[in-house]
Amino acid sequence: KKGASTMNKLISWTSLFLASLFAMQSHGAGTSAGTVISNQATVSYEVGGGTVTANSETVTVTVQELINANIVSQDSNKTVSVSSPDADAVLKFLISNTGNGNEAFVISQSNLTDDEFDATLFKIYLDDGDGVYTPGTDPVYDNDSPTSIASGESITVWVSSTIPDSLSNNDTAKMQVSALSKTFSDASVEPTAGAVVPDNGDGGTDAIYGGSGVALDNATFLVSAIQVSITKGIGDINDNLGANGTNVSGQAVPGAEVDYSLTVTVIGTGDAINVTVSDPLPTELTLKDGTSGIITVDGVDNTAVSGDDDASY
Repeated sequence: KKGASTMNKLISWTSLFLASLFAMQSHGAGTSAGTVISNQATVSYEVGGGTVTANSETVTVTVQELINANIVSQDSNKTVSVSSPDADAVLKFLISNTGNGNEAFVISQSNLTDDEFDATLFKIYLDDGDGVYTPGTDPVYDNDSPTSIASGESITVWVSSTIPDSLSNNDTAKMQVSALSKTFSDASVEPTAGAVVPDNGDGGTDAIYGGSGVALDNATFLVSAIQVSITKGIGDINDNLGANGTNVSGQAVPGAEVDYSLTVTVIGTGDAINVTVSDPLPTELTLKDGTSGIITVDGVDNTAVSGDDDASY
């Protein structure tokens, strides 16, 4: 009888898996900083008519904070018309945190070349949410303690500068505005892609600069030497009562007619395009004769009917 021999074989498989930290947020850039990801593998096999299962140890990885940001000019054509001088000329920028943790940014402005003048940074303001620059309402942006932006969120800032006097029409100042991570600014670490500030990210993670580096965008101040102003005055008030042989009494009584005058003044050089004058009447007043009335512009009578000349009611 031939003997039977059994060869026991130890077979080893080694598998490498590459996994990405996928997005777990609706707006943020990937899995949130500080998230602990646990993973365990299982192997099962059949032997002797039964199935055996074995588990690996559990391994964990903690997601570090990746710092990324965008800054984008919000001004039309990235250009703002200014006067010379102008003590409070503003550029509008949107700063977005595209990293995976909460981050604050230091905002800076610098003058570029290939233009006619330099502007001087005055103050930076944080928009209060209405999108309108209001110095008395919008708080000053403090670079020493800047506003923290949540992952996937944005803020609007107004960068205010002083424009010098004696400039010419169409002179320009090209400006660059940057947003630098406060974490990297405080640590005095060069914000290059992949640079690390240990233990300074969200939840004690490392803060790692992303591929965007320092967020930058440009905008331009354009000097418009032409200025347009408007004044409004009251001429005659006709009460239609006929006292002392005249209707011009100056008494504003019900039924009286009030003559208003508007004066538009243009000074400086250059052309003001599409100048439009609007004078909404309060509910207590109506235009005499309605749309059949007359609106006199620069000595020329215009009908109040819309579309037949340059005046309408």
